[in-house]
Formats: sequence, structure tokens, C-alpha cells
Amino acid sequence: MRFVFVFLGFLYILFALVQINDPDPILWILIYLIPASVSFYLLKWRINPFLLLGLGLIYLIGAIYLFPPSVSEWIGMEEEAKSLGMMLPGIEEGREAMGLFLCSISFLGFFYFQKRKR
Repeated sequence: MRFVFVFLGFLYILFALVQINDPDPILWILIYLIPASVSFYLLKWRINPFLLLGLGLIYLIGAIYLFPPSVSEWIGMEEEAKSLGMMLPGIEEGREAMGLFLCSISFLGFFYFQKRKR
């Protein structure tokens, strides 16, 4: 389990570094550094499982809020953006929603681990 925590911690640090050229970098860097910090914190100490559950639900709500109304349109825009080499409206929100969804899955996994560890 330690390997998973270290892997996720470094993965979220990489996600945070990629956000440097984002239109709102401070917000998204913080969003990714929170699960990275929790990953490394859980290597040595425990966190209240309900705090982890709350964070997971907050991230999940954010992902649902940013999720594009039509997944097929979003995928089509991604394909079009690849061929045009540019960003189209709605692509950034879909990508941000996926990032929040990954964070929420991590927090819910941390919650499960903490509950099982007790």
C-alpha cells in the first residue's frame, strides 16, 4: 500500500506542475497538491476517515459540476482540437472534471484504506 501512496503523491505533484500554464494555475495547483499531500501524510500518520470522505465528496461534486453536458460532443471536440492543434471551448472544463474525478476516487480509496486499517 505504501507504493500506491507514493505513486499517487508523485502523480498528483506532476498534475500540479502541468497546471502552471493553465488560465487559473493557483487554483488547480492547490487542487492537485491536496491529494498529493494526503498521500504522503498517510505514509506515516492517520487521518480521520470522514475528512477523507468529505474531501472525496467535495471533489466529486466539483467533477459533476464541470462535467460536459454531452460526453460524445466532448470527445468529438477533443478529436477536432487534435487535428486543429488548438483548444476549443468546453475542452478545458471536461479535462478539469476528469482531474477532479480522479482526485475523488483517490480520496474514496484513502477512506476505504483508513476504515480497513482500523
